[in-house]
Amino acid sequence: MAAVRDKPFLQAWALPRHETLQIRLIVPGKACAMAVSPSGPKYCVIGIAEKLTVYKLVTGRMIGVSSRHYQPVTCLKFTPCGNYFASGGEDGFVYLWSLGSFIETLHKQDAPQVQPHFILGQHSDKVTDLAMTSSGIQGFLVSSSLDHTAKVFDLVTGRLIYNIISATGITSVACNSLGSQVFLGNSNGTVNIANLLPHPPPGDVQVSSNNICHTNSVRHIAVTTTGNQLVTGGEDGDVKVWSIAGLPLASLENASNHNPSLALQKVVHTGRGRINNLAILRTDREALSDADREVEEVIAPFSQDFSNPLNAEVTIPIRGKGKPQPQHLDIFNFATDPCFDSVEPEKGPDYKNELEESVISLQENNKDLYNFAMKQILRKTPKGGKGSANRKTNNKGKKASANKNRYFDTKEKK
Repeated sequence: MAAVRDKPFLQAWALPRHETLQIRLIVPGKACAMAVSPSGPKYCVIGIAEKLTVYKLVTGRMIGVSSRHYQPVTCLKFTPCGNYFASGGEDGFVYLWSLGSFIETLHKQDAPQVQPHFILGQHSDKVTDLAMTSSGIQGFLVSSSLDHTAKVFDLVTGRLIYNIISATGITSVACNSLGSQVFLGNSNGTVNIANLLPHPPPGDVQVSSNNICHTNSVRHIAVTTTGNQLVTGGEDGDVKVWSIAGLPLASLENASNHNPSLALQKVVHTGRGRINNLAILRTDREALSDADREVEEVIAPFSQDFSNPLNAEVTIPIRGKGKPQPQHLDIFNFATDPCFDSVEPEKGPDYKNELEESVISLQENNKDLYNFAMKQILRKTPKGGKGSANRKTNNKGKKASANKNRYFDTKEKK
């Protein structure tokens, strides 16, 4: 999916067919930022001016709208789990949002505007990019700005940990999966690398090493999952792959003083226009070449209707084999469906009936077992029961009182 510049709609492509899907994804205004949740139910967050609009892709329904930024949104980033996303704007603010808070407003009448989960911080200039570690909400978020700084936030507490300072404005940022290295793309075409392992004391972190990568500003940076390669896209229209020099002879104690370098491996793209976006995705290579491959998911046209009930079910046609399967509208559930809903389609309705019959049979067996146990317990009870025990106790009491009266009579006679 991609947002079209200067037009209020989105465009979608099917990777196997390399063709545009005939779906009109109309949005309320021109999109200045966009992000799609990487896992679970697919949600799309769009920044339109200073507002955030959330859609569910499989139904096309608008989930909610929030306006917290004072100036247009510049970047959006989902956590790997898809439960949270971060936003940055031209006002310099960086917010962390919970997707569940947007869905929760659907359950309330006249619900107030959704508030951010954390107000992470503010730059003195506009936010240019966001990056997260692979641990997601348990890790770090890095924001870059034209104010020559990149801020590292702890997503568990929402506090600022490091303030990385560069000599020029930072136009893009990326970090490896562990968060041990942060890569800063600058407005002068250079890339700086900041080592965060071993962890320096909280506060300002200076970076000085400059790796010249492009003739103009570095628009986007992406790091491979192994952390050994870096991909950069610049204002000059080039996309380059770099190898990151490691520390074969240096220990972790000297890692903070070591300045890693970049070595150019190849140029994968050269164009006339600037690179607007760049990402590294893990996918099946056959998905890019197999034109006959079936598309399992669909994207419904976007709607601005809030009137659909939450508990209603709609039938979404799945392209390919099999019958249409019911899809729940907007239930905030990241676990698996109930057992009867997850029955494999080839087993048919008879399999569901067999499960229900087995449950009824187990209930009857438990009832018989309980009755049998109670009968066995009652048979072992003494013949006298509780009444015999009470009579024995009463007799002992009478003998004791008789002996007491006899004692007092003898004393009077004496």
